Amino acid sequence: MLMRPLAASLLAITLLAGPASATPWHILGPRAMGMGGAQVAVAQGPLASYWNPAGLGQLHNSKGFVLGGGARGEFAGTVLLGANDLNEVADSCRSGGALCTQAKIDQALARFGAAGNGALADVGAGAGINIGRAVVFLNQLAYIGGAPAVDPTRTSAAACPGGATCITNNQSRFVLRGGSFSELGIGYGHELWESGFVVGGTLKGILGKVGYNSILIAAEEAGSGNFSDFKNTTRTSFQPGFDVGALWDVRETFPGAWARPRVGLTVRNLNNPKFKQPDAAVLAGDRGKFSLHGQARMGAAFSPLPWWHLVGDFDLTDNVTNVGGFKSQYLSAGTEINVVNRDWFNIPLRAGLQKNISDADSGVSWTGGVGFHLIHLTFDLGFMVSSRSTQIESETGSEKVPNNFAASAQFGILFGGHDDGGRNK
Repeated sequence: MLMRPLAASLLAITLLAGPASATPWHILGPRAMGMGGAQVAVAQGPLASYWNPAGLGQLHNSKGFVLGGGARGEFAGTVLLGANDLNEVADSCRSGGALCTQAKIDQALARFGAAGNGALADVGAGAGINIGRAVVFLNQLAYIGGAPAVDPTRTSAAACPGGATCITNNQSRFVLRGGSFSELGIGYGHELWESGFVVGGTLKGILGKVGYNSILIAAEEAGSGNFSDFKNTTRTSFQPGFDVGALWDVRETFPGAWARPRVGLTVRNLNNPKFKQPDAAVLAGDRGKFSLHGQARMGAAFSPLPWWHLVGDFDLTDNVTNVGGFKSQYLSAGTEINVVNRDWFNIPLRAGLQKNISDADSGVSWTGGVGFHLIHLTFDLGFMVSSRSTQIESETGSEKVPNNFAASAQFGILFGGHDDGGRNK
């Protein structure tokens, strides 16, 4: 009987997500990051307002205060390799060096401008306090992407050093787009008739600062240029935002269910808030507004033992990014084991993996983390690193970096949240 309202609610929430595209899902908090970026079905405490507001109304939710943040970087394709090579070849052409050949110019431009090339960063910080089923939260989320814009006209080695079509006059640019979004809001979760089925939502005000800038690649001396002008070309606007979530704790419906199965669904930015672009972006041909499309994510969790948890998440939306032609749709899985499992002291160890199934060339990212929980004080760390690397230089070196990498930390004062075996035990 419960399955009918559950199925109807899940279907309705998914349809409300709108178009199957959105900004990338930021991994907020080290617990989620340590478990591969999965958290929808195990959202706890104040951060449930971000991961799944239904978690605020669950039977075993923790309560208190948390403060934390993290950052993630990703390189798509050969954009950095091409940019570095183009910069070095152009510098060689200024001085008549050996790198100034047409073959090297053509190779650098091809690497720089390949389809789907770019660099991405997302940064997040959050603070929240929850009492009972309600929470007040403040999140700061930023999404920045850099994509190539190639000049195909000034590409000659023969015209160097002083000719108009010499590569030193090439106008190829690294275009930066993105925004910083401050969310101040309230959230609430409620269980329906002690059924194990919980629903929740948040109402938030979002102050968005959208930026735009471009950096010349070949026309700069090697090693020069920076991203500081990005913050000087911005526009700020305000929009409301709505998030909803649902969570089914199967054990509360069927007390004999083994391993406490849970299924969760979250839709963020349900109303598709849009923020004004700076004039520089519009003049360059960008759309007039920067959109935070609805994000939909589903998750599942099992706890074979009270101190061992298995989790998995999947993006239902194929999320657009600030790099044209590059999307993100993450499949995440992880585990948490409380190696020291006492009421007054706990050390959870976490491990997981994540894969962007929208990018066939992306490798699996490995994640891990640890927590130190003493009475009510908690401190947690998480990290992520790709199994693949990206070469960022070839003409004067062979330096490589991971395709993506991330780190997160959090401090909290939390009460409760311990699973005592069910409602009637």
